[in-house]
Amino acid sequence: MASAAQLGNLQGEASCSICLDYFTDPVMIDCGHNFCRSCITQSWEGSDENFPCPQCRATSSAKNLRPNRQLGNMVEMLKQFYLPPLKTPEENLCEKHNQAQLLFCAEDHTMICLFCREYKVHRNHLASPIEEAAEKHKDVSSTLSRCNNEKLPFTEALMKGYKVMVTLDPDTTHPRLLLSEGGRRVRETGTAQPLPDTPKRFTIWPCVLGSEGFTSGRHYWEVQLLQERALFLVGVAAESVNRKGAITWSPEGGVWAVEGWRGKYKALASPETPLFPHEEPVKLGVYLDYEGGRLSLYNADSMELLYTFLQAPFTQRLFPFFCLIGAELRLV
Repeated sequence: MASAAQLGNLQGEASCSICLDYFTDPVMIDCGHNFCRSCITQSWEGSDENFPCPQCRATSSAKNLRPNRQLGNMVEMLKQFYLPPLKTPEENLCEKHNQAQLLFCAEDHTMICLFCREYKVHRNHLASPIEEAAEKHKDVSSTLSRCNNEKLPFTEALMKGYKVMVTLDPDTTHPRLLLSEGGRRVRETGTAQPLPDTPKRFTIWPCVLGSEGFTSGRHYWEVQLLQERALFLVGVAAESVNRKGAITWSPEGGVWAVEGWRGKYKALASPETPLFPHEEPVKLGVYLDYEGGRLSLYNADSMELLYTFLQAPFTQRLFPFFCLIGAELRLV
């Protein structure tokens, strides 16, 4: 018999990320995410091209809505378990769209829903998940649940409250990577150095780890990109990541990272998720919440959220992770 926790997880999978209620007439869009037909239709209202996914921000050129009847049948079966309702309390709903306010607009210092973000007034504004904006301000957590216009400090100040000094571990450095004295700068030279092949060293891919790993807590660091449009990967890696052979570029392989190359970006999730930042980042912010099972990456200059990896709590030691081809970066 399924446990309450298992049923709760299933309940989450059966809910629409826009209205936060059980799917009604679920449809799948091009990126593979599902929504209520009415929710995604309303989200795209007024758009004639480049229809974005409210969940991963991938865009499609047409309103392709494919009915997901299997998901709809699963939802109907799940309702028979009489689980608690999913609907968000009315005091935390957007007055204009009657949808859950999941985002905090840093420009207007107010909570907004996913529909608000797509409309002109907020479309070019920096918006981040409410939990991240409120992490260090739990004296206001009860206010968030009832106030539509709560003024909160800018996300940048919250993240930098967890800032740590990261240095690079020379014992993990691939032979084609050249570290500066002090381990705060690295570039890929294209030429292998005569370094000993120790167990910790990457020997196939030009990667390097931070010197200090994390097994608890919240941590934030920033990375300056010094070569335009070169290939880079920035994020974290598990201590068990493969250092002597092929790497599986996903959380299943022990890597949580964003890749950038020639102005194109993607999150190395499962599946890979294309990213469309408002501007090309030249400085990345990395925020790790170990117990929360969350890794978020930002454009550190604008604090635009690029992507958040969510999973069950981490179990291994995690290290700052960098992979470079024709690139150079420094920690700031």
